[in-house]
Amino acid sequence: MSDLKKSIIKNILDKKFNKANDDFASLMKDKTHSAIQDFKSAFKYTKLEPETETEPTETQPEGTTDG
Repeated sequence: MSDLKKSIIKNILDKKFNKANDDFASLMKDKTHSAIQDFKSAFKYTKLEPETETEPTETQPEGTTDG
């Protein structure tokens, strides 16, 4: 168990709730920031190339012939 977690438990047992709340808040802030960084690193932004308009080519449907 980390020192911060041990001090939170000790402060709760010693009825030092304000100190325990401060320690808990900093612990949760650290976990939140690390979770956000993990989330950001899991996704990579890929810029999509704009579609270029091409002229449609005239093709005859299969099975039809002229004449």
